[in-house]
Amino acid sequence: MSRLPNLKSVQAFEAVARHLSFKDAADELCVTPTAVSHQVKSLETHLGLQLLNRSNRFVTLTQDGAIYAQHISTAFEHLVAGTDALAQDDIDGDLTISTTTSFASNWLSPRLAQFAELYPSLSVRILGCDEVTDFKAEPVDIAIRYGFGDYPDMHCAWVLDDFVAPVCRPELAKTLQTPEDLASARLIQYEWSGYSEADPSWQKWLAQHGITPTGFRPFVTYSEEHMCLLTASDGHGVSLVSLIAAARYVADGRLVVPHPAKIKNKSYYLVCPNSAARKSKIEAFQNWLLDQADQFRDSEYGREFFE
Repeated sequence: MSRLPNLKSVQAFEAVARHLSFKDAADELCVTPTAVSHQVKSLETHLGLQLLNRSNRFVTLTQDGAIYAQHISTAFEHLVAGTDALAQDDIDGDLTISTTTSFASNWLSPRLAQFAELYPSLSVRILGCDEVTDFKAEPVDIAIRYGFGDYPDMHCAWVLDDFVAPVCRPELAKTLQTPEDLASARLIQYEWSGYSEADPSWQKWLAQHGITPTGFRPFVTYSEEHMCLLTASDGHGVSLVSLIAAARYVADGRLVVPHPAKIKNKSYYLVCPNSAARKSKIEAFQNWLLDQADQFRDSEYGREFFE
């Protein structure tokens, strides 16, 4: 790396380039025009380039000066932004999180009151969306994404693995002793935005048990997982859903898992730009989220289905 020039001389040149005046630059920097002139001359000597055209009445930038001024101006803007960010990096204001509708409604939202108690000055905004977040185009601080962790050039932290399994009302489960019993039940299918043949399905779950039903058609197919859970909890059939999403329903007895066989699905990851990962509010949320995930895996339900 080339030796950096004296930063005072860089600051002097930036001010002259912006004002095109030694006097105005000197007034801004609270020094004399002569001192500014000496600083700029020192910079030109260091670079071996002429940056300014000087005359008795005008100061203009040379071609090299114009190029260098643009880089210096950008560097100063970044420096100011970084300084402001540090000065304002308190755990308050707003925190916008994008995640899947299912994860938001069934797992994250019931726990957010605990986060609010820890950070009462931070207002959380949840955006439920199955699409991948574009941090450059959307006002989002954090995304909790459902995938395989392949998020290049981003800060990424694993949160939870996911599995799918059948769920239904306890009274219905009594009639479903074998996988064959499930094959003849009213089956509820979940096909979210972006669903493909590679994702878990009733056909795959049944095939895992050597069952290939002829002309298979689910009783109903929903695009939202909470619809599958509600339909199953109303006693209308058996849903093949995320065991993360079903945890609340199983915990309060509305649903049970009639057969322990499960299919590994994708995983949840906390994702944000590398440049934002060290912000206090993002670190606070990540630490809290990962602690919640650890508690979930260590719960009775987690030990049963997530080990």
